[in-house]
Amino acid sequence: MKFECEVIRKNQHASDADALLYTPMKAGLTAKHSRVYVFDYDGNSAALEKFAHDVLVDEVSQELKAGTDPVLSDALFHLDYGMKAGALDLEKEAIMNYFKGRTGDDFTLNQLTISQRVYLFGEGDASTLSARFVKDIVNPAVHRFQVV
Repeated sequence: MKFECEVIRKNQHASDADALLYTPMKAGLTAKHSRVYVFDYDGNSAALEKFAHDVLVDEVSQELKAGTDPVLSDALFHLDYGMKAGALDLEKEAIMNYFKGRTGDDFTLNQLTISQRVYLFGEGDASTLSARFVKDIVNPAVHRFQVV
């Protein structure tokens, strides 16, 4: 079974998207960031959701939204990127090792996929603008990505 969730900072202010690029475009775009976690598991779904919430969320500054729909819906586009299978992902390794060290869980965690999500806000042609962000953010040797 799969469980997908997105963790985002509460009250996050949009930042200048040019900071994500090697050379600024000066297109007036802003960005917000989050992380998307996809758990492949067997067993009790409620127990896995509690585990995800306990491990991933700082109650004071973050919130978790379960499901596949993006947390923010008013973006021009968003870019999801993460480590390819076989590439070293330290966050994933830490979560998986933490799970392996636990006992008494009512589920088995088979696999975890983590993506960084960058929401871009503003005006313009999404396909042209997204190509520039992919070029400057994504390293095709180690990253997989998707633009939505």
